[in-house]
Amino acid sequence: MGTQLHRHAGVGEELISPPILRPPALRPGATIGVVAPAGPVDEEALRRGAAALETAGFRVRLADSVLARHGYLAGSDAQRLSDWHAMVEAADVDAIFAARGGYGSGRLLPQLDAGLLRRHPKPVVGHSDLTFVLNDMLQRAGVVTFHGPMVSWFAERPASTAALLALLAGEGPPTLAAEDVWVEGEAEGILAGGCLSLVAAMVGTPYAVETRGRLLFLEDVNEKPYRVDRMLTQLRQSGAFDGIAALLFGEMTNCFEGEEVCLRDIALDLCGDLGVPIVAGIPSGHGRGLVTLPLGARAHLRAGVLTFLEPAVDR
Repeated sequence: MGTQLHRHAGVGEELISPPILRPPALRPGATIGVVAPAGPVDEEALRRGAAALETAGFRVRLADSVLARHGYLAGSDAQRLSDWHAMVEAADVDAIFAARGGYGSGRLLPQLDAGLLRRHPKPVVGHSDLTFVLNDMLQRAGVVTFHGPMVSWFAERPASTAALLALLAGEGPPTLAAEDVWVEGEAEGILAGGCLSLVAAMVGTPYAVETRGRLLFLEDVNEKPYRVDRMLTQLRQSGAFDGIAALLFGEMTNCFEGEEVCLRDIALDLCGDLGVPIVAGIPSGHGRGLVTLPLGARAHLRAGVLTFLEPAVDR
């Protein structure tokens, strides 16, 4: 796969541009490791999600500390970091799925060994707070990652779970039609982004999302319109929108219902002059989350239709 990706240098690392790797496709009977790098996990929801994976024909291995609790975190930073590294390094673990989001993944970034995932590429799946890890591993390890449903959701969202597993098994990423086209245009680039509040939180850190030349995808949940405005303003003023290829909004669940202002008003007011296509209604995020998006895969956007130009996994 020839796509080149700039990455930030971590401790002891040179600044390089490795080709992006597609992780191996999941085979029937593969082992899926479940980690909790963010908030504490509800045991019953996790059990139901693991059972859904087993019913689909996969083995499930829970990380040692997946049910640990440390205040609002799923265990101490050391526990969550150890679980992550163990799952990446384990030769008999074929993919890593997040149990849930919450808060805490960003605390781990300075200590995450990106080289491990580069040496042992495997699908990493999550969204919400996992936006930190997905973009960091894309940028520093140079491996395609997956903005998709998390294990605690699986039993309640069978359609999104089935779509995720089909994608990881080697079915091509689906062609997606945005619900709304706010600025017409055509663009091509690799997909990056995730939860808006996390993308904004990464600004000014060594782990800020690389946006230049990217199709930038943003979604969120339970954010008031003025907070969405503030985060988009921060991204605009920080230069994060400079040179993007396109702006794609996903599900903005419980953000604008019953409000006088809509996302279109804010997005066009702040970003309408960027000179790039702007679309909304990509069905990925905190709502139904029907579509898993491969971050790092190259795609083409035209007339609101997003077409992926390459597979998400290596068959």
